[in-house]
Amino acid sequence: MPNFVTDRFAKPSLPFSDGGYNFLWKVCRENSSYVMVKNDNTEFFIAVKPKKDGSYVIKSDKISRPSQILFLQQALEIYAKKAQCNILFSNVKPSKLKRENFAVKNLDFFAENLFANKKNIYLEVGFGSGRHLLYQAKNNPDKIIVGIEIHKPSLEQTAKQCEILGLKNVILVDYDSRILMEFFPSNSVERIFVHFPVPWDKKPHRRVISSYFTKEALRILQNKGTLEVRTDSELYFDYVVKTFVAEDSADVKILKNFDLEVSSKYEDRWKRLGKNIYDIVLTNHKISKKIDKIAKLEFTFYSNIDKIIKNFSPKLFLGDGFFVHFETLHVKSNEIAVIKTAFGANERAEHLFIIIDKEGARYFPNSVYAFSANKAAHKIIEKWLNE
Repeated sequence: MPNFVTDRFAKPSLPFSDGGYNFLWKVCRENSSYVMVKNDNTEFFIAVKPKKDGSYVIKSDKISRPSQILFLQQALEIYAKKAQCNILFSNVKPSKLKRENFAVKNLDFFAENLFANKKNIYLEVGFGSGRHLLYQAKNNPDKIIVGIEIHKPSLEQTAKQCEILGLKNVILVDYDSRILMEFFPSNSVERIFVHFPVPWDKKPHRRVISSYFTKEALRILQNKGTLEVRTDSELYFDYVVKTFVAEDSADVKILKNFDLEVSSKYEDRWKRLGKNIYDIVLTNHKISKKIDKIAKLEFTFYSNIDKIIKNFSPKLFLGDGFFVHFETLHVKSNEIAVIKTAFGANERAEHLFIIIDKEGARYFPNSVYAFSANKAAHKIIEKWLNE
């Protein structure tokens, strides 16, 4: 994660603008702070935290970190100069990508249902190094290749490769695939690839493959479309087979030690070690009904920011299949309050901030969409903030 350490830090006066970036305000908690940064394309926080030796670490906030790492690198460099920092350590390196990469999209892009008229989509969940995704994009220029990856360095590296190779048919996003698939129109995807997912043998609820994921995959797949899982884990192989055959009219094909046209460096190593590689392919044979567009959740009341600041304490609410956890509060006098929050379904939580000012409240950095668990959690959040 890009960051630098400094033993000198002259707190910049806010707001200020430089290089196309607006450094708007900061909120504090004890000695740490979040600085709101905005350019024409995105908003994110820079986190400033003191260390025990008297130095400061200045870095990206993990939750709001932009997918376009270029934005963060440039903002950190500007902030370091403005704060007259004496940098002791830095891994903020100039990006080889000198402009925004248009392959990277946010959640709102998918929520707008821009794929409604597309019938040539490949979807890869957890593309890692991007070797397989890039191969598919180069060899299928008539296809739209959508890649989902929550590991942002992998996403950034693959985005750079798309730029270098001039690939125009790739769309990348860092989000939970279990949520993102709900934005895809029914019967819109030809193939779904899930190659070497983390087995999570000790935390099975974190596995990407589940009964719910499988049903959503079948909904978005075209007739004769395929969900293709590739794994080296025998336990995960058994689990996936059981999950797939539990579906009505399951058409499941199993392959062992078949080579694909392209493989990752990890797969190459596993093969040298003599490990077995399993493919489980589920083929769809139904036409699914269309689904309604999923709406955003918005706050509908005026928040009393003074009461929130005065009365805040960490709080956990547990509901039927969902939760809300108010974690920490950062404030700017009595003007802005930022609450770090986790909420939603137990197995796929949202990790966001709630920004509250004199005009109301909003989720940050992402919009929150009205899935059932999110709606239930949102009601609790509104009630708690209002009371």
